Amino acid sequence: MTLAVQERTGIARSGGVDAAALLTAYVCLLWFIPSPMVVNALGSAGSPATLFGIGIFLYWAWHTVRRSEPSDGRARPVRAAMLGLVLVLLVAYAHAMAGPLPGDEISTADSGLLRLISLAGVVLLACDGISDFDRLVVLLRRLAFAAGLVALLGLAQYVTGELFVDRIRIPGLTAGTEGWSLGTRSGRIRPSGTSMSPIEYGVVLGMALPLVTVCASVQSRYRWLFRAMLVAMIASIFFSMSRSAYICALAGAVVLALSWNLQQRLRALGFLAVVSTVLYVTVPGLLGAIQGLFSNADQDPSISSRTGSYDIAGAFIAESPLVGKGFGTFLPKYWILDNAYLGMTIEAGLLGLLSLLALIICGLVSARTARRTLQLEGGREEHAQYAQAVLASVAAGGFGLAFFDAFAFPQTAGCLFLFIGLAGAMRRITQESVRSR
Repeated sequence: MTLAVQERTGIARSGGVDAAALLTAYVCLLWFIPSPMVVNALGSAGSPATLFGIGIFLYWAWHTVRRSEPSDGRARPVRAAMLGLVLVLLVAYAHAMAGPLPGDEISTADSGLLRLISLAGVVLLACDGISDFDRLVVLLRRLAFAAGLVALLGLAQYVTGELFVDRIRIPGLTAGTEGWSLGTRSGRIRPSGTSMSPIEYGVVLGMALPLVTVCASVQSRYRWLFRAMLVAMIASIFFSMSRSAYICALAGAVVLALSWNLQQRLRALGFLAVVSTVLYVTVPGLLGAIQGLFSNADQDPSISSRTGSYDIAGAFIAESPLVGKGFGTFLPKYWILDNAYLGMTIEAGLLGLLSLLALIICGLVSARTARRTLQLEGGREEHAQYAQAVLASVAAGGFGLAFFDAFAFPQTAGCLFLFIGLAGAMRRITQESVRSR
């Protein structure tokens, strides 16, 4: 089955390097190099992860063009949806360049196009290139391990009050002024890990939470390590003091729990209660401050900014409702939306919004289809749990887009699109396994 898949996709292992290895490298660049560090000449598109993602796209395109075996003719929803989103955003880019555009928007439109190619490369290589479920599980565990390490970093930042990542020096990369100091809220330090802000940090941890939870529950020799990382991750999400992070983590946890039995749900609630109690005792006032974020939301300027953005967004959308003003061209000087769906509608019109929603829905459906196929065909229970974790992570990221300008931050967009690509890979691999039998 593995050889058949590799022949049809044209992406086979060569010298020990395959899609899982390339995506592991992408994860390391995304998580371990601080987001503010970029190639200065390329601006926001100059992060190492983005540049590597562009290379991944070229690698996928080269193997796809040169393959000699015909396609199996079966639908791959995630790949189709990703290519559809690319097409729509290219049309939006051409439409923006055809009209008068300020100089600063031309630069950001070019950067947006490069970031789009990078994200597309991650989705397409994951969807088409991962050979079998064993390699997929290896990649998922590496992703969970990377998220756990960053969670431990955030915990250390909170305890010591030191950023640590500002001491990193990488030749060829420069750091902007933003994201290089620990923020505070309600008099408390907000860790940011390697992210650009505590909000992005909390959201990406919320997306990774279901995967780390599954890694901590399945039988493996690293289970206790993942359990320790899970505790650090829950604590770091609490310390982020971000409503977006809490909503994202809650959405992922609820979707993950849908596949559990009553005993598993009670065990998870007990575990969360123990961690929350420890935080309540060791960090006085933390839970009260978190409660205040929601109870006093009507007095928060960030909430007023979100609710006040609809009239402004409507005026921009009315100028080009179908294809928008160009991906990446809605600058903070106009308004800070904190809503990626609204931002996509402004920049790529209704076609862009529908394409983005279609991609997320295809990711959700693909992961759910893989889980049901594994259960009906008597697959390994561990694999079914991983499928549910990916489903939950995509759902968490989808919720996060409604409360956070995800495309302005590389880690959030990179993690979400990677999980969507992994969902597509799960669907393809499980269907290939069923057909081979």
